[in-house]
Amino acid sequence: MNEATVQSFLKASFTSYQKNHALPLYQIKAAEQLMRCRTEALGGHSVYCEDGHLNGVWYNSCRHRSCPQCSALKSEQWQQRVEALLLLSKHHHWVFTLPHDLHDIWRFNRAFCQQLLFTSVRETLQQLSRDPRYLAATPGVILALHTWARNQIFHPHIHCVISHGGLDSTGKWAIPKRKSFLPAKVMMMIFRGKYLAGVKKALMAGELVIPTNEREQRLINLCNKLGRQDWVVYCAKPYEHGNGVAKYLARYIRGGAIKNSQLLHLGDAHIKIRYKSHQTKKTEYLQLTHAQFMQRLLSHMALPKKPHYQMVGLYHGKCRQKLNQAREALGQVAVNEVQVLDWQSYVKRQGEFASCKQCGKTLNQLRPIEKEMSIAVIDSSTVH
Repeated sequence: MNEATVQSFLKASFTSYQKNHALPLYQIKAAEQLMRCRTEALGGHSVYCEDGHLNGVWYNSCRHRSCPQCSALKSEQWQQRVEALLLLSKHHHWVFTLPHDLHDIWRFNRAFCQQLLFTSVRETLQQLSRDPRYLAATPGVILALHTWARNQIFHPHIHCVISHGGLDSTGKWAIPKRKSFLPAKVMMMIFRGKYLAGVKKALMAGELVIPTNEREQRLINLCNKLGRQDWVVYCAKPYEHGNGVAKYLARYIRGGAIKNSQLLHLGDAHIKIRYKSHQTKKTEYLQLTHAQFMQRLLSHMALPKKPHYQMVGLYHGKCRQKLNQAREALGQVAVNEVQVLDWQSYVKRQGEFASCKQCGKTLNQLRPIEKEMSIAVIDSSTVH
């Protein structure tokens, strides 16, 4: 069959899948965008140097956040902006995970549950960071949402990168009272309480869609039951800096849950994928029917106009002055405007041409294609 890519899979299977499944509009639109990415349907553009020499013509990208075909530049730009902000201190990496029992509520109320998860984690960290027993200061925090496990099953959780210390009310850098910074058990209990309280409040106010074959009271009883159980809050050992975690998160800020390199074979009835198991730390293989993989793929499509990450505390855009105070205390220069990676520099990094093939000057002009201009066939890793 076709080369195994997310786009080729969607082209082969989405139409038949859509006929037999009721899908939300945003998933339909996302699939359509991914299928049109870098095809004639989106038109194209030509690349010129500063002297006007034509250096190539390409189809346009769809620019959807969940497209693995055209996300590389955006991911690197995000990583570059984050690394420019990071404080020269240890950073912790924590993961806040929702219990499986709450997944159905999420599926019927995606926007609400996504926002509630961010709010619950953010308010938990802010509450404990302000506590004199732990820090009594404002740290720098990055929150990033993932809705998948490595085998692509539905598994909503938030990755948290937080500085080991923060700026106190006097403008001085404060060190946590504890080596582990914040106690995992306390974090879990506060996070759990905030999320469940948000769900129950919305249920009783009639603001949530009740999942099929469920009743409001049964969901309230479920929340009460889950309030007596431990939730998973994973706390990794602190890192000497935050760059490594930022690089990991950048891979999934854009590009969706699965990369084309993970798709090994696309057959008439099945698709084979590979992933690195979190449990065994080894590469494992999974064969799924088209319907099974489609369900997993669509469940992770980014919600329109809903951010998948948040910058909190010193890393928030409105706290630049405080961030620079903290950087000064740690011996770092102030952050001004972050120079964003441009496409010319990016393609040069990838070993592609970044200067004119005729005169050697900079490629700096992108123009809509002219009629009857042939489109170059390019590798999906290129940026144009």
